[in-house]
Amino acid sequence: MLEASLESSGLASEFMTLSIIIVNWNRKDLTKNCLESIFCASKEKLRTNEYEIILVDNGSVDGSIDYLRSIEDKVKVIFNNTNLGYAPACNQGMKVASGRYILLLGNDTLIRDDALQKCVDFLEQHNDAGAVGCKLLNLDLSVQNNCKKFPRLKNAVFTYLSLDKFNKDYDMEWFDYNTIAEVEQISTTFLMIRKELLDKLNYFNEDYKILYNDVDLCVRIWQSGYKIYFFNLAEVIHYGSESTKKAGFKLRKIMYHDIYKYYRNTFGPKAIILLPILFIRLLLVSVVKK
Repeated sequence: MLEASLESSGLASEFMTLSIIIVNWNRKDLTKNCLESIFCASKEKLRTNEYEIILVDNGSVDGSIDYLRSIEDKVKVIFNNTNLGYAPACNQGMKVASGRYILLLGNDTLIRDDALQKCVDFLEQHNDAGAVGCKLLNLDLSVQNNCKKFPRLKNAVFTYLSLDKFNKDYDMEWFDYNTIAEVEQISTTFLMIRKELLDKLNYFNEDYKILYNDVDLCVRIWQSGYKIYFFNLAEVIHYGSESTKKAGFKLRKIMYHDIYKYYRNTFGPKAIILLPILFIRLLLVSVVKK
């Protein structure tokens, strides 16, 4: 197990309401903008003595370390020596979190207005909600699709053959993003979850280091008897998968291994149909990146 250092910001207390978990890997500028949006939102809309930010850095070499050390009075920082993957890094943060609620937040996001407080209030008012997600917006404020059904094997085939037109139901293209609704799965770009529930579920399944850990977690939330809600009145701007865009062949190999593992674990031997599809796609993506 690689050693990690944890610096306390002094923000935590036994009355902590919200713990915000952010993972960074070589995206200093995005992470800085994300944090500043939280600081700005908290000044007016979030009760500042009731939240903490826990940022896990996965061995960045782009100047992130110096920046994060400069804000240790505001943020708890866990420094990893190498890139452990998204799920293990998030788990590090969740395990030391003090809040009743935990927000998994992508570092490629900007918090708008009182989105944080609105989601806290939503969980306070809906005892059947194990987790709540919000509306994700592009930079032009158009809406992103962040709700999906749980994938079936055929959905994976269509997805990784780039035949998305056959996945309209899985992608919930019919979904009304101007409503509050129960959803099967929602992106962990912004997902606020009850800490007590996460403790029982043992956080992310680290078998999925980069991809499908969110799908697996949503499945287990529903299996626990809780619901997952999409809450349209809270909004966050999302740049979109900025860290994975930088992934080289080694990381992409792990990503595709995660994909196959999820479908094998869920659908058994039938998932072997995905192997040649994923292999060819991995090669093509690697060639394009070169």
